[in-house]
Amino acid sequence: MYYPEHIIETIRERSDIVALISEYTTLTKKGNSYTGLCPFHNEKTPSFSVSEEKQLYYCFGCGAGGNTVTFLMQKENMTFPEAIKYLAERENIELDELALSQDEIQKNQKRQRLLNVIKEAAKFFYFSLRDTKNEEIMHYLIERNVSIEMIKQFGLGYSPSDYNILYKYLQEKGYDDDTLMESGLFLKSKKGGFIYDRFASRLIFPIFDVSKKVIAFGGRVTDGSMPKYLNSPENILFNKSYTLYGLNFAKATSSNYYILVEGYMDVIAMHQAGFTQTIASLGTAFTSSHAKLLKRYTKEVVIMYDSDSAGINATLRAIPILRNEGIKVRVLQLKSGKDPDEYLKKYGKEHLMELIKGAKADIWFEISRFELKYDLKIPEQKVMFLQEVAGRLSEIPSTIEQAIYIDEICDTYQIESSAFKAEVNNNYKKIKHIYSTKDSQAHPKGNRQAVSTEVIFLSTIYHYPHIVKQVKQYITPDMFEGDLLKDLAKEIFKAAAEHNEINMMYFTARYPESTEQNIISHIMMHKDERYEEQTILHKMVLENIKRLKGNYLGKKMNETKDAIEKQNLLFQKKALDKLYIDFING
Repeated sequence: MYYPEHIIETIRERSDIVALISEYTTLTKKGNSYTGLCPFHNEKTPSFSVSEEKQLYYCFGCGAGGNTVTFLMQKENMTFPEAIKYLAERENIELDELALSQDEIQKNQKRQRLLNVIKEAAKFFYFSLRDTKNEEIMHYLIERNVSIEMIKQFGLGYSPSDYNILYKYLQEKGYDDDTLMESGLFLKSKKGGFIYDRFASRLIFPIFDVSKKVIAFGGRVTDGSMPKYLNSPENILFNKSYTLYGLNFAKATSSNYYILVEGYMDVIAMHQAGFTQTIASLGTAFTSSHAKLLKRYTKEVVIMYDSDSAGINATLRAIPILRNEGIKVRVLQLKSGKDPDEYLKKYGKEHLMELIKGAKADIWFEISRFELKYDLKIPEQKVMFLQEVAGRLSEIPSTIEQAIYIDEICDTYQIESSAFKAEVNNNYKKIKHIYSTKDSQAHPKGNRQAVSTEVIFLSTIYHYPHIVKQVKQYITPDMFEGDLLKDLAKEIFKAAAEHNEINMMYFTARYPESTEQNIISHIMMHKDERYEEQTILHKMVLENIKRLKGNYLGKKMNETKDAIEKQNLLFQKKALDKLYIDFING
């Protein structure tokens, strides 16, 4: 059930979070907030805090946090729509599911017009592929072993070379130029101002949302020209970071794992071979939004990217993103640098199935990359290698998983088990946790949830807004990991500049998941009083600026192939290492 943002915000604003939570635990007013025993875990000393002003709660013991909607989702196991409906009835709010604002009505009408245009274009492309004038494109697909069944299932088509044939076709259907331009199907000449087809002379791959509606297109040349692939631009229908190619088909699979590949043809080849759980991201890096989407349908993903440097780097970036969503990850690299499409043609389905079954856990892929940096025949280098492996293992939250990998690694690299375990434990102790020494003494370790340094940094910026001026000189929102933290950074910077609060309506509607609301609550409610001491605050800010920007520059250096840009990034990184900020003078 869809509820417009203004309805969600009305319910959130009218709901009394103190009254709601008081039904589950006794709350006592303390300053500007209420405290009590946490309703989510057993404790003797109150660590649970509720802010009536912000309509948020947060437990400093177990890390549970959110708003009224999240509370019901966590405590009563309600879905988001169920929690909204419950609160509406509780506050006597008329929940007319058809009542939309005028802006939302117009937005929905616009969305429907664009869906109609895209649908008409998909039909046009599909039938153009079957036109005898374009038979060489059909021959190309046949040569690539794409069956007629797959062509039909994936709705493959062709955009003719006539530069404005689709434009004229849709004009005759009665669509105006504004709608056609918004669809992303067309471009406008800067000189003559005439409109022409974006995908002319390309094989067309319709892109579906999870409800099987066509929302965009991908186009591929067949003559070797560049760019090889072209996607629709983003609009109200299409966002690459929230869309996975093939998911509309994969979600019907009975498989207990999904396979993540790189491109359209790989997905189609895999589905044709019976691997109907295969999906791909769309010409963009795998994002936390992709992982959240996958989490709805599977608990395990096998990454099967190309084995070139770009594919290896993409795999290394995707692993922690999937793991952060609680998704088990395995990695399969096909030999001879072949992609799935090529591999299936040469070795067949059964051979690939055996490889997938034997694909190792992601940790072994990462270890194999570490190993390339060292000569294990030299004792000193083997020590450094095992220290790096131990550091990686210490980041795994499950002690059972750690124990399994420790045994396997000790057997593989012939290292004494107790020594390696000690190294892992030493690294684990170095990992930073959110809690101060006082909090650590007050609450058992088993009840706490570790929070990322980025979340801690954003929380500090939010509660000490006078440092925003200095931070913004070096840090931008896109340097944070994931859509939520990027959005929060943007809003926190903006709120500090305008002396306003952040837009809770936006964050309630866009990020309804419990884990997301936990992060929001932590940032807005956890003020670390150690940073009242300005020297400590400034040291923490400088360290985080160097870490965040350093990671960002490093990622850019790995991604770029331009020698001049790489040199420039290297200079920036060296300058960053020497950075000192005079906070007094800004």
